[in-house]
Amino acid sequence: MAGNRAGHLVVAIPFDAQSFNEVYRNYTGAGGYFAANNLYSRLVVLDVFESGEIAPDLAERWEILDGGGRYRFHLNRAATWHDGVPVTARDVAYTYGEVLAHGYHGLSWLQDIARIDVIDDHTVECVLKAPNAAFLAQLGAFVFTHILPKHLYEGTDWATNPHNLRPIGSGPFKFAEWVPGERIELVANEDYWGEGPYIERLTYRIVPDHAEALALLEHGEVHFCVQDVPCQEVAAWREKPGVGVMFHPGNAIAFMAFNWTRPLWQDHRVREALARALDREPIGAGVCPLARTPRHYYLEAVGWAFNRNASAPEYDPVEAERLLDAAGHPRGADGVRLRVGLAYRSLYAHYGVAARIMAEQLARIGVAATVEAVDPFDWKARFQDAADFDLILDSGDIGPDPQLMASFLTSDGPRNSMRYHNAAVDRAFGAGRAATDRAERGAHYRALQAELATDIARVPFMQHGEHLPYRTAFTGWSWSDGVIGTVPFWSHGKVRLAE
Repeated sequence: MAGNRAGHLVVAIPFDAQSFNEVYRNYTGAGGYFAANNLYSRLVVLDVFESGEIAPDLAERWEILDGGGRYRFHLNRAATWHDGVPVTARDVAYTYGEVLAHGYHGLSWLQDIARIDVIDDHTVECVLKAPNAAFLAQLGAFVFTHILPKHLYEGTDWATNPHNLRPIGSGPFKFAEWVPGERIELVANEDYWGEGPYIERLTYRIVPDHAEALALLEHGEVHFCVQDVPCQEVAAWREKPGVGVMFHPGNAIAFMAFNWTRPLWQDHRVREALARALDREPIGAGVCPLARTPRHYYLEAVGWAFNRNASAPEYDPVEAERLLDAAGHPRGADGVRLRVGLAYRSLYAHYGVAARIMAEQLARIGVAATVEAVDPFDWKARFQDAADFDLILDSGDIGPDPQLMASFLTSDGPRNSMRYHNAAVDRAFGAGRAATDRAERGAHYRALQAELATDIARVPFMQHGEHLPYRTAFTGWSWSDGVIGTVPFWSHGKVRLAE
């Protein structure tokens, strides 16, 4: 492997790191998030964009027992930490156990575990509170389930452990250096136990300005940007020498979310009014002419679970105004009925486009919305932790398994920023994960979507697509033929110089 390894991949990211331990505390879109996908391993990998199949990572094989109530994982015996210590089942049990004991961020996907049993050095079992047919998908979807080295974390406070900032993982790259505000340097793990890596060095270059990042890529100074090319420019970018654009219609529905802790949004008439104020066609045209703008509550591509009849109310601004009048929110002398905040993640510039168009549409029914772009650190503190918002634009509950929405929508969901509660929704998620037959699961998830639509739990407005630029001097990207579904989306473990 060492003799075939060559190249230096430079990735432009908009935000610095806060930490590299995403299983403890997550900052989606920050530098540590992207690096962690290359520093650490998880048990399995979910193909989030295509088949929904599960591929091995630390677990080279597994068994589903007791009708989905118990999962036994057999770890790769060659796996080692970057300091040379073998990876064992005790690392898995320790990581998951600490998450469960302390409610760390990984709880979003691990909360179904009742206990973790170490069978031997390379065999571990997760015994669930109840059967869950989606458990492998939960383990494989995000970096929040990566495994930490017990020998470096046990007996420490995760909040202050120095390895949060100087990480030791088991992934294809090793941490080399972090220059705050400038770059994060990783080098090839020469003792990596899996396939790859094929490049010698991986640099995350912190470039806050999106236009500058794209210019650097065009000139060959960086080779990949984690932010999209504006959709209207995709064709032009594909004509640029040495540049390609990964384009995918998306694996998540973007939505406008209400803060359910606030009395204003507990009135169904107000939620319906805002839903009827949104005209999706100009939103989609403004964001991307190729964007899909469904009113549905889930992905049509996941046909076995999709409910075509579960959709948000149609655009009807006259009815929206009538509903607000009935709810006791007449126009004031200045024509304004309500003043609200409308926030989006600054990582996603196209959400900013959508937010500004939405604000114009809401203004027509007398709702004055102040649009705000928020970085990953404030997003977590203000919205996820403190629920300090009126309206946010978000996605994240991705396909291809509807159970991945549970963390965002169940009453006890660790990522339920809306603080939404609906007993029927909770029951549908429970029944959906407990069923082993796909047809039966699909029926429960279709009922779930119907309940969300009736409740107007949130307002879907667009299918969240990807159009990411890269230099064609490299190949083997996570979306490339022969690679897709075998590594996490933000992993570069199989990227190599093109021949």
